[in-house]
This record gives sequence, C-alpha cells and structure tokens, in this order.
Amino acid sequence: MGNKISAVLIRAMVCLLLICSAVHVGACTISEDMEDSLPLNSIHVSNADRLKILDMVFSARQWPDVEIRGIVYAGGYIIENDPESLAKKRASALKDYLIQLGIVSKNIWVDERIIKSADVDDRGNVALNQIGVTLVPICTDGCERLCNDPRVTPASKAIR
Repeated sequence: MGNKISAVLIRAMVCLLLICSAVHVGACTISEDMEDSLPLNSIHVSNADRLKILDMVFSARQWPDVEIRGIVYAGGYIIENDPESLAKKRASALKDYLIQLGIVSKNIWVDERIIKSADVDDRGNVALNQIGVTLVPICTDGCERLCNDPRVTPASKAIR
C-alpha cells in the first residue's frame, strides 16, 4: 500500500513540475530521458543501457549550479514471473547504478509499477519499456535561468 501511495505522489510531483515549468512564457523543459525493454523475467540492465545512463549523467553534470534528481521507472510485465518482485529488483539495480555514478541517494525517486499491456511506438513496434530513467535539475530559485544558458540544451521550449 505504501509503495502505491509513494508512486502516486511521485507521479503527481513530476506532473506538477512539468505543469509549473510550462506556465512561464518561454519556459523550457530540462531533462535527460531513456527507457528500454528487457527480456522477459530478466533484471539485467544491459551495457548499452548503462552507457546511455552514463551519457545522461555526464550531460546533466553540465547543468550549472544545480543538483541532479534521478527518477527511476521500473515495471514488471503482468505475464512475467512475479512482476512485483521484478519491478523492485529492476528499480534497485537502476538506483544502485545512479548512486555509483554520483547521484545522491536522497535525490532519487523510484516509481515501480505493473505493466498490463505493451506500448506501441510510432512505427508500430511493440515495447514493454520495463525500465526508464529521467534526470532533471534541482534548482534553488527555479530553473528558468537554465533555459537561456548556452551550456544547457533544453529538451523542449514552450512557444507562446
């Protein structure tokens, strides 16, 4: 029950952050994101995914005068063996890796979930996306200043 409540709170906080950043004229979204599918019943994060995450952390370290928030998404597909346990183990592996890369443990949020149906991308490919990592800046007085910083490449810019 506590995990469900914390997952709902994490989702609500992420949505609130996104809404707040979209309210300002000329606001932008600063993030590094990845998601991927794993073989069924596997908890192994591939070297390719580890390299993607490493590259994301290197990029996030270019953000000036901020801490880095890591958001870990880990799911277990409903047809996998013990999807709840798989989601926890996948989340733990990703969180541990972020800590190894220097992300402070208290700055890592974890969202575990059960996946009931596969995703389909724009090309019609089926993907489970059991793992995902998002990195966002933690700014003391708001992150708007990062939108116009030449060292930062925003993920999106609001046009109004």
